[in-house]
Amino acid sequence: MNNSTPSKIPFVAEYLLNQIQNRVNNSEDKLPSMDSGKTLCSLLKAIQFQETAVFCALPEGLKLTVEEGKCVQASAYVPSDNFTEYHVRDDVDVMFKISIAVLAECLNIFGSGEESSLKMYYRGEGSPLLLVLQPQSVNNVMTDCEIATQTADSVLELRDEDAEEIAKLVLKAPAFLGLLADLERSCEVFELNLSPEHPNVSIVTYGMQDRSCIDMPKSSDMVQSFSCESPVTLRYQLHHIRTIMKALAISTKVVLRCSSNGLMLLQLKLEKEDQRQMFSEFYIVPLLDD
Repeated sequence: MNNSTPSKIPFVAEYLLNQIQNRVNNSEDKLPSMDSGKTLCSLLKAIQFQETAVFCALPEGLKLTVEEGKCVQASAYVPSDNFTEYHVRDDVDVMFKISIAVLAECLNIFGSGEESSLKMYYRGEGSPLLLVLQPQSVNNVMTDCEIATQTADSVLELRDEDAEEIAKLVLKAPAFLGLLADLERSCEVFELNLSPEHPNVSIVTYGMQDRSCIDMPKSSDMVQSFSCESPVTLRYQLHHIRTIMKALAISTKVVLRCSSNGLMLLQLKLEKEDQRQMFSEFYIVPLLDD
């Protein structure tokens, strides 16, 4: 990482700015640029329950994916309209593995209270990801960060096109976060009971000693939409469900979908002040029946 403070050493700072710009001009593949990397940093931290993520630059936007074994898969999506400039070459597959902790640290290099513009560059396989950040509150300050990349393993395909959707809920994210926070940490199993009949949603958690039950009718303030045609009971590891809590903390609503194979999909929407949206998505594999 390189950093400079022009007010103290203007010549070195000016030289450094020119040096960074030359490196940027020589970079073959430019990825996105945005006015603020602060929201992106928050979105990354929402899926930061593993050390590394698979970084993909797609025509429609950026996607970063982390996995916990073959049980949980989380992705952060940043649609291309969030960027002031976005370009990915058609003849290059931009996919690599990167430390999500280092990426988040670099995005936050000027501090959590500072908005900074962001540009990203990537030359190709084996090359580092180059970030160029400039704080919005200070002129003539620029920092570049090079983050090592690795060849990415293939991302597990959990979605089954043949599995039917059997239930869908739209919940207020802050309220659902409060519900999860109140669950006993000693419990191991998260049981979700859905039914067209009252109480519609029943969440049961249990372990060796503790057991709790929360009923949530579709008329409750937390539920914005409910769809379920027949009763269904699904079970998951509670700590897998808890992986969504950081994402819930920065989201406005969550869409919960259950498939006939038991796979749970949670889609969380983050709205920015400019009304553009970013998303996080979690696939959670059910527990096998005894």
